[in-house]
Amino acid sequence: MVNKLAWLIYLGITIFLFWFIIFQAKIEPAGDIAEYFGITESLINHQSLELTTKDQKNLSQSLHPDYFQDPGYYIEGVNRKKYPVHFVFYSVLAVPVRLGLRFFRLDQLKTLAVTNLIIFSLIIFLVMRFFLKSSWQKILFLALIYLSPLVFFLTWPGPDIFYLSLLLLAVYLFYSHKYFLSALLVVLASWHSQPLIALAGSSILVFFIKKRNLPRTLFLVFLIAIPYIYNYLAFGVLTPWTIFADGWTTLHGFGLQNVSLKKLYEQLFDLNIGLFWYAPLISLAGFYYVTRRSFWISLLILLTALIYQTNPAWHYGTAGFGPTRHILFVLPILIFFITRNLKFNFTNFNLVGLIITSQLFVLSSNGFISPNFQNSLRQNALATFVLDNYPKFYQPTPEIFVDRTNQTDLKYPTSAIYKKAGFCQKAYVLKQDAGKLISECGFLPVDWLWVQADREGYYVDF
Repeated sequence: MVNKLAWLIYLGITIFLFWFIIFQAKIEPAGDIAEYFGITESLINHQSLELTTKDQKNLSQSLHPDYFQDPGYYIEGVNRKKYPVHFVFYSVLAVPVRLGLRFFRLDQLKTLAVTNLIIFSLIIFLVMRFFLKSSWQKILFLALIYLSPLVFFLTWPGPDIFYLSLLLLAVYLFYSHKYFLSALLVVLASWHSQPLIALAGSSILVFFIKKRNLPRTLFLVFLIAIPYIYNYLAFGVLTPWTIFADGWTTLHGFGLQNVSLKKLYEQLFDLNIGLFWYAPLISLAGFYYVTRRSFWISLLILLTALIYQTNPAWHYGTAGFGPTRHILFVLPILIFFITRNLKFNFTNFNLVGLIITSQLFVLSSNGFISPNFQNSLRQNALATFVLDNYPKFYQPTPEIFVDRTNQTDLKYPTSAIYKKAGFCQKAYVLKQDAGKLISECGFLPVDWLWVQADREGYYVDF
């Protein structure tokens, strides 16, 4: 009876989500929609990846024309034609979805959201059908998956749900000793989230050690290289991120020079983007079981999180108020370990009740499955409370504070002054903007750190 209930819950939620996304959700142009949706336009029109003048004209009717002037999206390739910077596999999967929406005269801008939901629902079905044996596991899994911050990204116009869903299934396959299929899925996931190459490489190594199958191992290695082959053929470089004229990239570049333990802390605990604040009990229970059961998985999580920081814009990518996309990869792993290890008893039953209650509260702060993406440029309630009352206790990496205080993303360093009721509370000020601080706040605080004159900017508290 309980097993049937679990399947009825899954079916009911799936039907509701499809209905909501297709008929109710408003899809705001955000993220990398220009490319991921734009690729479907090119593939449907002329079965190639080139952005033609006709493609751009068609896309500009539904997306802002400035998207196609942004150097972070389509750039000129070796043949002087424009090609997408992001890899194309996710958009290939979205083509039949868009054609289906077109056939039924539905909003084609919902293509990516519907694609996300199909992938997400299919992976949940496969996990429940083949890997979860007890009714308790199924209901626990449904509670964790549908009440986690993953659902913020269902309507996010990008491949995050795609690679996170693959990663979720890959973990279950790995611990069922299906090493080749597990490695294959992690490799496919890494196509759209390159730092996952750490997990993909580890999965391939385990497969080779366990099975000693060299041809399949080489096949997996070849698959990892496919996005880089595409980049070389299209742009003449292995990664086009190195040739952007973008501000953060010009200043910092892509690489290990961007990595720091402070950013690792912020990926997990920053008041605005830290995973813990959006999944507190899931994080505590998940990391408890991960660290207790597997040292190597803990080490891989740490390594992958650090690799995500090589992106100079590592702090981007929240779907409104929510965790950064550069730590989301942890959630499928945590959900697996909780589902596998949290046994049914009275204490754990109450714990799951607390998880459900806390997650309902957290998800309500960002509109559940219909988040306001503009909140990614605002201080959330927790950060606002600290900045209003204890500003000295929140001193994040400057770009987090600057973007959310100024409510704009200029992709280069600027000053920012946080005020409460018109009075200055905290500021990050570039050296050349000291005068701005005086003119807006009336004075320089006594803790103005002139000794930091060699730095680009300063934090000051009032």
